[in-house]
Amino acid sequence: MGQFPSHHKGYDFLIIGAGVIGVSIARELRRRFRGRVLVIDKESQAGLHASGRNSGVLHAGVYYKAQTLKARFCVEGNRRMKAYCLEKQLPMNTQGKVIVTKNESELKSLVELEQRSKANGVSAELVSLEQLREIEPCAKTVGQALFVKDTAVVNPQKVMEAFVADSKREGVEFAFDCSWSGFSGTNILQTTRENFLYGHVVNCAGLFADKVAHALGVGSQFKILPFRGNYYRLSPTSQVSVRGNIYPVPDLRNPFLGVHFTTRPDGEVTVGPSALPLLGREQYQGLKGASIQDTVNMVSYLALLFRKNVDHFRSFAWQEMCKMARIGFFREATDLAAGLKKKDLLPGKHAGIRAQMVNVHSAELINDFVIESGPRSTHVLNAVSPAFTCSLPFAEYVVDSIAKRND
Repeated sequence: MGQFPSHHKGYDFLIIGAGVIGVSIARELRRRFRGRVLVIDKESQAGLHASGRNSGVLHAGVYYKAQTLKARFCVEGNRRMKAYCLEKQLPMNTQGKVIVTKNESELKSLVELEQRSKANGVSAELVSLEQLREIEPCAKTVGQALFVKDTAVVNPQKVMEAFVADSKREGVEFAFDCSWSGFSGTNILQTTRENFLYGHVVNCAGLFADKVAHALGVGSQFKILPFRGNYYRLSPTSQVSVRGNIYPVPDLRNPFLGVHFTTRPDGEVTVGPSALPLLGREQYQGLKGASIQDTVNMVSYLALLFRKNVDHFRSFAWQEMCKMARIGFFREATDLAAGLKKKDLLPGKHAGIRAQMVNVHSAELINDFVIESGPRSTHVLNAVSPAFTCSLPFAEYVVDSIAKRND
Protein backbone atom coordinates (compact mmCIF):
# COMPACT_ATOMS: atom_id res chain seq x y z
CA MET A 1 0.00 0.00 0.00
CA GLY A 2 1.18 3.51 -0.75
CA GLN A 3 2.68 6.00 1.70
CA PHE A 4 1.34 9.57 1.59
CA PRO A 5 2.77 12.91 2.80
CA SER A 6 1.78 13.62 6.41
CA HIS A 7 0.17 16.98 5.55
CA HIS A 8 -2.46 15.25 3.38
CA LYS A 9 -5.01 12.62 4.23
CA GLY A 10 -4.09 9.65 2.09
CA TYR A 11 -6.05 6.50 1.31
CA ASP A 12 -5.11 3.42 -0.64
CA PHE A 13 -8.66 3.24 -1.99
CA LEU A 14 -11.21 6.00 -2.22
CA ILE A 15 -14.81 5.23 -3.20
CA ILE A 16 -17.15 7.94 -4.47
CA GLY A 17 -20.73 7.12 -3.49
CA ALA A 18 -22.13 5.32 -0.44
CA GLY A 19 -24.82 3.33 -2.20
CA VAL A 20 -25.04 -0.45 -1.96
CA ILE A 21 -22.41 -0.94 -4.68
CA GLY A 22 -19.96 1.58 -3.23
CA VAL A 23 -20.22 0.20 0.31
CA SER A 24 -19.94 -3.42 -0.89
CA ILE A 25 -16.82 -2.64 -2.93
CA ALA A 26 -15.28 -0.71 -0.04
CA ARG A 27 -15.73 -3.64 2.34
CA GLU A 28 -14.31 -6.10 -0.20
CA LEU A 29 -11.29 -3.86 -0.82
CA ARG A 30 -10.64 -3.64 2.92
CA ARG A 31 -10.89 -7.42 3.28
CA ARG A 32 -8.68 -8.11 0.29
CA PHE A 33 -5.87 -5.56 0.72
CA ARG A 34 -6.12 -4.41 4.37
CA GLY A 35 -5.25 -0.85 3.28
CA ARG A 36 -6.94 2.41 4.18
CA VAL A 37 -10.33 2.65 2.51
CA LEU A 38 -12.53 5.76 2.51
CA VAL A 39 -16.08 6.16 1.16
CA ILE A 40 -17.29 9.70 0.52
CA ASP A 41 -20.88 10.74 -0.08
CA LYS A 42 -22.51 14.12 -0.48
CA GLU A 43 -25.46 13.14 1.71
CA SER A 44 -25.64 12.86 5.49
CA GLN A 45 -25.86 9.05 5.43
CA ALA A 46 -25.56 6.09 3.09
CA GLY A 47 -28.16 4.91 0.60
CA LEU A 48 -30.33 8.01 0.37
CA HIS A 49 -30.80 7.68 -3.39
CA ALA A 50 -31.33 4.55 -5.53
CA SER A 51 -30.09 2.08 -2.91
CA GLY A 52 -32.60 3.22 -0.31
CA ARG A 53 -35.46 4.18 -2.63
CA ASN A 54 -35.93 0.94 -4.57
CA SER A 55 -38.69 -1.62 -4.11
CA GLY A 56 -36.45 -3.98 -2.12
CA VAL A 57 -37.03 -6.84 -4.57
CA LEU A 58 -34.24 -9.42 -4.68
CA HIS A 59 -34.43 -10.52 -8.29
CA ALA A 60 -33.88 -14.16 -9.15
CA GLY A 61 -32.23 -13.77 -12.59
CA VAL A 62 -35.16 -14.45 -14.91
CA TYR A 63 -34.83 -11.57 -17.35
CA TYR A 64 -31.17 -11.49 -18.24
CA LYS A 65 -29.48 -13.16 -21.19
CA ALA A 66 -26.94 -15.81 -20.24
CA GLN A 67 -23.33 -14.61 -20.13
CA THR A 68 -24.27 -11.01 -19.25
CA LEU A 69 -22.95 -9.57 -16.00
CA LYS A 70 -26.50 -9.30 -14.68
CA ALA A 71 -27.16 -12.99 -15.32
CA ARG A 72 -23.75 -13.92 -13.93
CA PHE A 73 -24.28 -12.26 -10.56
CA CYS A 74 -28.04 -12.22 -9.98
CA VAL A 75 -28.53 -15.85 -8.91
CA GLU A 76 -25.58 -15.83 -6.51
CA GLY A 77 -26.42 -12.31 -5.31
CA ASN A 78 -29.99 -13.36 -4.55
CA ARG A 79 -28.80 -16.35 -2.53
CA ARG A 80 -26.17 -14.41 -0.60
CA MET A 81 -28.38 -11.41 0.14
CA LYS A 82 -31.11 -13.67 1.51
CA ALA A 83 -28.55 -15.48 3.65
CA TYR A 84 -27.22 -12.14 4.90
CA CYS A 85 -30.70 -10.95 5.86
CA LEU A 86 -31.37 -14.21 7.72
CA GLU A 87 -28.05 -13.93 9.56
CA LYS A 88 -28.74 -10.32 10.56
CA GLN A 89 -32.42 -11.05 11.29
CA LEU A 90 -33.53 -8.42 8.79
CA PRO A 91 -37.18 -8.55 7.63
CA MET A 92 -37.83 -10.39 4.37
CA ASN A 93 -40.81 -11.60 2.32
CA THR A 94 -39.98 -14.91 0.60
CA GLN A 95 -43.31 -15.60 -1.15
CA GLY A 96 -41.77 -15.43 -4.64
CA LYS A 97 -43.07 -13.81 -7.81
CA VAL A 98 -45.50 -14.62 -10.60
CA ILE A 99 -45.09 -13.20 -14.11
CA VAL A 100 -48.44 -13.02 -15.87
CA THR A 101 -49.64 -12.41 -19.42
CA LYS A 102 -52.37 -10.05 -20.56
CA ASN A 103 -52.91 -11.68 -23.97
CA GLU A 104 -51.88 -14.77 -25.92
CA SER A 105 -49.23 -12.88 -27.88
CA GLU A 106 -47.14 -12.62 -24.68
CA LEU A 107 -46.95 -16.40 -24.18
CA LYS A 108 -43.93 -16.59 -26.49
CA SER A 109 -42.05 -14.10 -24.31
CA LEU A 110 -43.13 -16.03 -21.20
CA VAL A 111 -41.55 -19.19 -22.62
CA GLU A 112 -38.42 -17.18 -23.44
CA LEU A 113 -38.25 -16.09 -19.79
CA GLU A 114 -38.56 -19.71 -18.66
CA GLN A 115 -35.68 -20.66 -20.97
CA ARG A 116 -33.53 -17.79 -19.67
CA SER A 117 -34.33 -18.92 -16.14
CA LYS A 118 -33.08 -22.44 -16.86
CA ALA A 119 -29.94 -21.11 -18.54
CA ASN A 120 -29.20 -18.94 -15.50
CA GLY A 121 -29.95 -21.62 -12.89
CA VAL A 122 -33.12 -19.96 -11.58
CA SER A 123 -35.89 -21.92 -9.85
CA ALA A 124 -38.87 -21.02 -12.05
CA GLU A 125 -41.72 -23.00 -13.59
CA LEU A 126 -44.65 -22.41 -15.90
CA VAL A 127 -47.97 -22.83 -14.07
CA SER A 128 -51.58 -23.10 -15.17
CA LEU A 129 -54.34 -20.68 -14.23
CA GLU A 130 -55.52 -23.11 -11.55
CA GLN A 131 -52.02 -23.36 -10.07
CA LEU A 132 -51.67 -19.58 -10.20
CA ARG A 133 -54.78 -19.18 -8.04
CA GLU A 134 -53.09 -21.27 -5.35
CA ILE A 135 -50.01 -19.03 -5.43
CA GLU A 136 -51.55 -15.57 -5.95
CA PRO A 137 -55.38 -15.79 -5.81
CA CYS A 138 -55.92 -12.28 -7.26
CA ALA A 139 -53.43 -12.51 -10.12
CA LYS A 140 -54.78 -12.49 -13.70
CA THR A 141 -53.20 -14.25 -16.66
CA VAL A 142 -54.02 -15.65 -20.08
CA GLY A 143 -53.05 -19.28 -20.55
CA GLN A 144 -50.06 -19.63 -18.23
CA ALA A 145 -47.90 -17.74 -15.76
CA LEU A 146 -44.29 -18.12 -14.63
CA PHE A 147 -43.76 -18.78 -10.92
CA VAL A 148 -40.33 -17.64 -9.70
CA LYS A 149 -39.75 -19.14 -6.27
CA ASP A 150 -36.43 -17.46 -5.53
CA THR A 151 -37.66 -13.84 -5.66
CA ALA A 152 -37.79 -12.15 -2.25
CA VAL A 153 -38.39 -8.66 -0.89
CA VAL A 154 -36.31 -6.92 1.79
CA ASN A 155 -36.23 -3.52 3.46
CA PRO A 156 -33.41 -1.77 1.54
CA GLN A 157 -32.85 0.90 4.19
CA LYS A 158 -32.26 -1.73 6.88
CA VAL A 159 -29.91 -3.64 4.59
CA MET A 160 -27.90 -0.46 3.96
CA GLU A 161 -27.68 0.26 7.70
CA ALA A 162 -26.33 -3.24 8.32
CA PHE A 163 -23.85 -3.00 5.41
CA VAL A 164 -22.44 0.29 6.70
CA ALA A 165 -22.21 -0.96 10.29
CA ASP A 166 -20.35 -4.09 9.17
CA SER A 167 -18.02 -2.06 6.96
CA LYS A 168 -17.13 0.29 9.80
CA ARG A 169 -16.42 -2.65 12.11
CA GLU A 170 -14.05 -4.02 9.48
CA GLY A 171 -12.14 -0.74 9.21
CA VAL A 172 -13.75 1.12 6.31
CA GLU A 173 -13.94 4.87 6.91
CA PHE A 174 -16.79 7.15 5.78
CA ALA A 175 -16.98 10.88 5.10
CA PHE A 176 -20.55 12.12 4.73
CA ASP A 177 -21.66 15.62 3.69
CA CYS A 178 -18.60 15.42 1.47
CA SER A 179 -19.24 16.02 -2.22
CA TRP A 180 -16.82 15.19 -5.04
CA SER A 181 -15.83 18.32 -6.98
CA GLY A 182 -13.00 17.20 -9.25
CA PHE A 183 -9.50 15.78 -9.61
CA SER A 184 -6.10 17.43 -9.48
CA GLY A 185 -2.88 15.93 -10.71
CA THR A 186 -2.64 12.16 -10.87
CA ASN A 187 -3.90 11.19 -7.43
CA ILE A 188 -5.71 14.05 -5.71
CA LEU A 189 -9.48 14.00 -5.29
CA GLN A 190 -11.11 17.34 -4.55
CA THR A 191 -14.23 17.61 -2.38
CA THR A 192 -16.32 20.33 -0.80
CA ARG A 193 -14.62 19.57 2.53
CA GLU A 194 -10.98 18.88 1.76
CA ASN A 195 -8.69 17.20 -0.73
CA PHE A 196 -7.64 13.56 -0.45
CA LEU A 197 -4.71 11.67 -1.88
CA TYR A 198 -5.52 8.22 -3.19
CA GLY A 199 -3.84 5.19 -4.63
CA HIS A 200 -6.92 4.10 -6.57
CA VAL A 201 -10.34 5.68 -6.86
CA VAL A 202 -13.56 3.74 -7.51
CA ASN A 203 -16.41 5.71 -9.05
CA CYS A 204 -19.78 4.50 -7.72
CA ALA A 205 -21.49 7.87 -8.04
CA GLY A 206 -24.76 6.60 -9.50
CA LEU A 207 -26.60 9.52 -11.09
CA PHE A 208 -23.30 11.40 -11.43
CA ALA A 209 -21.10 8.46 -12.45
CA ASP A 210 -20.73 9.74 -16.01
CA LYS A 211 -19.51 13.15 -14.81
CA VAL A 212 -16.88 11.58 -12.56
CA ALA A 213 -15.73 9.26 -15.35
CA HIS A 214 -15.57 12.06 -17.93
CA ALA A 215 -13.37 14.11 -15.57
CA LEU A 216 -10.75 11.37 -15.94
CA GLY A 217 -11.27 10.96 -19.68
CA VAL A 218 -13.25 7.73 -19.34
CA GLY A 219 -16.48 6.62 -21.05
CA SER A 220 -17.15 9.71 -23.15
CA GLN A 221 -19.73 7.76 -25.19
CA PHE A 222 -21.83 7.14 -22.08
CA LYS A 223 -24.30 9.63 -20.58
CA ILE A 224 -26.73 9.27 -17.68
CA LEU A 225 -30.41 9.68 -18.51
CA PRO A 226 -32.42 9.71 -15.26
CA PHE A 227 -35.85 8.05 -15.12
CA ARG A 228 -38.12 8.67 -12.14
CA GLY A 229 -39.97 5.70 -10.74
CA ASN A 230 -43.19 6.78 -9.05
CA TYR A 231 -45.08 4.28 -6.91
CA TYR A 232 -48.61 4.02 -5.58
CA ARG A 233 -49.59 2.19 -2.41
CA LEU A 234 -52.39 -0.35 -2.40
CA SER A 235 -55.10 0.70 0.03
CA PRO A 236 -55.43 -1.63 3.04
CA THR A 237 -59.18 -1.72 2.31
CA SER A 238 -58.66 -3.04 -1.24
CA GLN A 239 -60.14 -6.41 -2.17
CA VAL A 240 -56.87 -7.20 -3.94
CA SER A 241 -54.62 -9.44 -1.87
CA VAL A 242 -50.97 -9.90 -2.87
CA ARG A 243 -48.74 -12.39 -1.08
CA GLY A 244 -45.49 -11.79 -2.93
CA ASN A 245 -45.00 -10.10 -6.30
CA ILE A 246 -47.13 -9.90 -9.45
CA TYR A 247 -45.20 -8.79 -12.56
CA PRO A 248 -46.16 -8.38 -16.21
CA VAL A 249 -44.25 -9.93 -19.09
CA PRO A 250 -41.78 -7.14 -19.92
CA ASP A 251 -40.67 -5.91 -23.31
CA LEU A 252 -37.38 -7.79 -23.47
CA ARG A 253 -35.88 -5.18 -25.79
CA ASN A 254 -35.55 -2.53 -23.05
CA PRO A 255 -34.34 -2.65 -19.43
CA PHE A 256 -37.62 -1.66 -17.74
CA LEU A 257 -40.00 -4.20 -16.17
CA GLY A 258 -43.31 -2.33 -16.13
CA VAL A 259 -45.84 -1.68 -13.35
CA HIS A 260 -45.97 -4.50 -10.79
CA PHE A 261 -47.33 -5.34 -7.34
CA THR A 262 -44.82 -5.89 -4.52
CA THR A 263 -45.55 -6.86 -0.93
CA ARG A 264 -42.89 -5.44 1.36
CA PRO A 265 -41.81 -7.25 4.54
CA ASP A 266 -44.03 -4.99 6.66
CA GLY A 267 -47.10 -5.99 4.60
CA GLU A 268 -47.44 -2.77 2.61
CA VAL A 269 -48.13 -3.38 -1.09
CA THR A 270 -46.63 -1.01 -3.64
CA VAL A 271 -47.83 -0.65 -7.23
CA GLY A 272 -45.33 0.66 -9.76
CA PRO A 273 -43.02 2.03 -10.84
CA SER A 274 -43.37 4.35 -13.79
CA ALA A 275 -40.24 5.30 -15.76
CA LEU A 276 -40.51 8.99 -16.59
CA PRO A 277 -37.50 10.70 -18.24
CA LEU A 278 -36.42 13.73 -16.21
CA LEU A 279 -34.91 17.18 -16.70
CA GLY A 280 -32.66 16.86 -13.65
CA ARG A 281 -30.64 14.09 -12.03
CA GLU A 282 -32.35 14.49 -8.68
CA GLN A 283 -35.78 15.68 -9.79
CA TYR A 284 -37.71 13.63 -7.25
CA GLN A 285 -40.86 15.76 -7.28
CA GLY A 286 -42.31 18.19 -9.81
CA LEU A 287 -39.64 20.44 -11.29
CA LYS A 288 -37.63 20.60 -8.07
CA GLY A 289 -34.12 19.42 -8.89
CA ALA A 290 -34.24 20.35 -12.58
CA SER A 291 -31.56 22.67 -13.93
CA ILE A 292 -31.03 24.51 -17.20
CA GLN A 293 -27.85 22.57 -18.00
CA ASP A 294 -29.42 19.19 -17.23
CA THR A 295 -32.58 20.13 -19.15
CA VAL A 296 -30.59 20.96 -22.29
CA ASN A 297 -28.60 17.72 -22.01
CA MET A 298 -31.58 15.50 -21.25
CA VAL A 299 -33.70 16.93 -24.06
CA SER A 300 -30.84 16.33 -26.52
CA TYR A 301 -30.44 12.71 -25.36
CA LEU A 302 -34.18 12.08 -25.59
CA ALA A 303 -34.33 13.65 -29.06
CA LEU A 304 -31.54 11.30 -30.14
CA LEU A 305 -33.37 8.26 -28.76
CA PHE A 306 -36.64 9.31 -30.42
CA ARG A 307 -34.95 9.94 -33.74
CA LYS A 308 -33.04 6.67 -33.85
CA ASN A 309 -35.88 4.68 -32.20
CA VAL A 310 -33.58 1.78 -31.29
CA ASP A 311 -35.56 -1.08 -29.70
CA HIS A 312 -38.81 0.85 -30.29
CA PHE A 313 -37.97 3.57 -27.76
CA ARG A 314 -40.83 5.78 -29.00
CA SER A 315 -43.54 3.27 -28.09
CA PHE A 316 -41.95 2.75 -24.68
CA ALA A 317 -41.84 6.51 -24.06
CA TRP A 318 -45.48 6.91 -25.06
CA GLN A 319 -46.54 4.17 -22.64
CA GLU A 320 -44.68 5.89 -19.84
CA MET A 321 -46.22 9.27 -20.64
CA CYS A 322 -49.66 7.68 -20.29
CA LYS A 323 -48.74 6.67 -16.72
CA MET A 324 -48.17 10.26 -15.64
CA ALA A 325 -51.88 10.32 -14.74
CA ARG A 326 -53.31 7.89 -12.19
CA ILE A 327 -55.84 6.57 -14.71
CA GLY A 328 -53.01 5.42 -17.00
CA PHE A 329 -51.29 3.77 -14.08
CA PHE A 330 -54.55 2.12 -13.05
CA ARG A 331 -55.23 0.72 -16.52
CA GLU A 332 -51.86 -1.02 -16.60
CA ALA A 333 -52.26 -2.39 -13.08
CA THR A 334 -55.72 -3.87 -13.81
CA ASP A 335 -54.10 -6.25 -16.30
CA LEU A 336 -52.32 -7.91 -13.38
CA ALA A 337 -54.87 -8.25 -10.58
CA ALA A 338 -58.59 -8.93 -10.42
CA GLY A 339 -60.80 -6.65 -8.35
CA LEU A 340 -58.59 -3.56 -8.45
CA LYS A 341 -60.41 -0.22 -8.22
CA LYS A 342 -59.02 3.21 -8.98
CA LYS A 343 -59.60 4.36 -5.40
CA ASP A 344 -57.31 1.52 -4.24
CA LEU A 345 -54.26 3.43 -5.50
CA LEU A 346 -52.97 5.77 -2.80
CA PRO A 347 -50.06 8.20 -3.27
CA GLY A 348 -46.66 6.57 -2.84
CA LYS A 349 -44.21 7.70 -0.19
CA HIS A 350 -40.90 7.99 -2.03
CA ALA A 351 -40.06 8.14 -5.71
CA GLY A 352 -36.80 6.66 -6.91
CA ILE A 353 -34.59 7.69 -9.83
CA ARG A 354 -32.92 5.18 -12.11
CA ALA A 355 -29.48 6.25 -13.39
CA GLN A 356 -29.94 4.73 -16.84
CA MET A 357 -26.88 4.80 -19.09
CA VAL A 358 -27.26 5.82 -22.74
CA ASN A 359 -24.67 5.22 -25.46
CA VAL A 360 -24.92 8.48 -27.41
CA HIS A 361 -22.97 7.00 -30.33
CA SER A 362 -25.41 4.15 -30.94
CA ALA A 363 -28.53 5.78 -29.34
CA GLU A 364 -29.06 2.69 -27.17
CA LEU A 365 -30.23 2.29 -23.61
CA ILE A 366 -27.55 0.09 -22.04
CA ASN A 367 -28.98 -3.12 -20.58
CA ASP A 368 -26.00 -4.57 -18.73
CA PHE A 369 -23.65 -3.27 -16.05
CA VAL A 370 -20.65 -1.38 -17.41
CA ILE A 371 -17.21 -1.17 -15.80
CA GLU A 372 -14.54 1.07 -17.32
CA SER A 373 -10.93 1.56 -16.26
CA GLY A 374 -9.03 4.83 -16.22
CA PRO A 375 -5.85 6.31 -14.75
CA ARG A 376 -5.63 4.88 -11.21
CA SER A 377 -9.41 4.48 -11.33
CA THR A 378 -12.30 2.09 -11.86
CA HIS A 379 -15.71 3.37 -12.94
CA VAL A 380 -18.94 1.49 -12.20
CA LEU A 381 -21.39 2.72 -14.81
CA ASN A 382 -25.04 1.74 -15.32
CA ALA A 383 -25.32 0.04 -11.92
CA VAL A 384 -29.11 -0.19 -12.18
CA SER A 385 -31.52 -2.99 -11.26
CA PRO A 386 -30.70 -5.69 -10.26
CA ALA A 387 -27.59 -4.03 -8.81
CA PHE A 388 -28.97 -4.22 -5.26
CA THR A 389 -29.44 -7.98 -5.62
CA CYS A 390 -26.05 -8.46 -7.30
CA SER A 391 -24.05 -6.22 -4.96
CA LEU A 392 -22.01 -8.82 -3.03
CA PRO A 393 -20.65 -10.95 -5.91
CA PHE A 394 -20.48 -7.90 -8.16
CA ALA A 395 -18.21 -6.16 -5.61
CA GLU A 396 -15.87 -9.16 -5.67
CA TYR A 397 -15.78 -9.01 -9.47
CA VAL A 398 -14.84 -5.32 -9.43
CA VAL A 399 -12.12 -5.87 -6.83
CA ASP A 400 -10.80 -8.81 -8.88
CA SER A 401 -10.42 -6.44 -11.85
CA ILE A 402 -8.55 -3.93 -9.65
CA ALA A 403 -6.27 -6.67 -8.30
CA LYS A 404 -5.38 -7.82 -11.82
CA ARG A 405 -4.41 -4.29 -12.82
CA ASN A 406 -2.17 -3.97 -9.75
CA ASP A 407 -0.37 -7.33 -10.27
